[in-house]
Amino acid sequence: MRYDTVIVGAGLSGLITAVLLARHGRRVAVLEQHERPAPVVRGFSRGGSYFDTGFHYAGGLGDGGAFAPLYRHLGLAEKLKLIPYDQDGFDALRILASGETINLPVGYRRIEEALSARFPGAGKDLTRYLGQLEQGWWRFPYLDLATGLEQFSTPSVHGETLAQRLEIFAGYPELQALLSMHTLLYGIAPQEAPVALNSQVAGSYYHSVHGIQGGGRALVEALLTLAEAAGVEVRCGAHVDRILTGPRGAAGVRLAAGEQLSAAEIIVTCNPASLPAMLPEGALRPVYRKRLQGLRQTPSAYLLFARAGGTERILNRRNLFIQPQAGLMSTGEDAPLTRRSLYLARMESGPDQAENSLVAIVPAPFAEVAPFADGPGGRCADYRNFKRQVADQLLEHLQRSCPELTGLEGVSLATPLTLRDYSLAPRGAIYGAGHFSGQYNPQSQTRIPGLLLSGQATAAPGFLGVVVAAYLTCGMLVGHELLREEVRLCR
Repeated sequence: MRYDTVIVGAGLSGLITAVLLARHGRRVAVLEQHERPAPVVRGFSRGGSYFDTGFHYAGGLGDGGAFAPLYRHLGLAEKLKLIPYDQDGFDALRILASGETINLPVGYRRIEEALSARFPGAGKDLTRYLGQLEQGWWRFPYLDLATGLEQFSTPSVHGETLAQRLEIFAGYPELQALLSMHTLLYGIAPQEAPVALNSQVAGSYYHSVHGIQGGGRALVEALLTLAEAAGVEVRCGAHVDRILTGPRGAAGVRLAAGEQLSAAEIIVTCNPASLPAMLPEGALRPVYRKRLQGLRQTPSAYLLFARAGGTERILNRRNLFIQPQAGLMSTGEDAPLTRRSLYLARMESGPDQAENSLVAIVPAPFAEVAPFADGPGGRCADYRNFKRQVADQLLEHLQRSCPELTGLEGVSLATPLTLRDYSLAPRGAIYGAGHFSGQYNPQSQTRIPGLLLSGQATAAPGFLGVVVAAYLTCGMLVGHELLREEVRLCR
């Protein structure tokens, strides 16, 4: 069967890329090896409750937000209902050592006012720091629509780290903790996180914060509806084991079942470390192959899905970050389980529906599940016992850290093995190949004509990151100026 474009992976990036290309006249097939599209993002239901697995909130979608034109251009604004987060504290940081909880309001002016009042000695430095974030978070292709693409040079990976930038607040460890807590959402410690990366992630939240009614499941269903309307073919249970090449470059793909699909454009949206195994020997230069295979991945995590009463007290349109002590946020995966930093979020079903389901995300090294990695997984009694022990520890930790929660009940636990099996990321890396300081992540274009990459590894993590990545990839095929002009009309 012949297509213009075949996309490997039906995650957010794959679906968004497919919609954009199909609207520009291409016949597009999206191939997903799992039985359902976007298995990492769509979440699951159990016991009458919905649990989000890969989407929690988005930044930069408010009035004047640089993300909003892309969101409208895709057609998502017509399909989804945004839920604005608490303006007085969209995120809160709880420091266990002192017992204090600090709220972070929405909007740069409100953040500056609140933090300057709490840390008066940091006023001038804080104003300068927030000003740099406000001016920098959206200065990326397809977010900044006024700057020509030729003016966006490849960003240096050897610049200042977040930890270095926050040294000016060394006398205010609580402020350092607050300003670095969003590193937990992209899995890179402040000592290795580029300032530009943190600016894009945290800076978009500082601008405006929204959830989506129905969470990741609603987002995926909206994208599938848009894909169907554009004529995209989405095939699940279709495992690509080989990318075919010819004298002119990309030529198609071969499925594990033996079927071959022809296409002159192949876009791979899964972890780029998996690309070399899909290609014939010698298709990639040895140095590039080695670079992809050696990409440093983010840590993995445990995801505890639970139900509890009292969530409206601490998780009503806000999230809670829990850190053992003040100072720069640590991914803490090498610390004892109950001494690691933690991210806690509630599922938002709608503005008038109180939902009692929540997820706690705790960094975890793959080494903790390595003894079960090559075994029968969930069918192994030792692995099931291990999961129960971890879940019990995390429930106890949550109860001590958040006494506001009542009737806390564990529902399910995802481990690094779960993440590995669903995302196919090496060692269950929760945010895939990280944008670490000093690491050159691959760009969209490869040296094989017609073979491109997309996804968070090529641009940035999170919903905003995969959307920008999709536009960058599509722009290379349909023309950046054509695509950017369409987005400009949606401002």
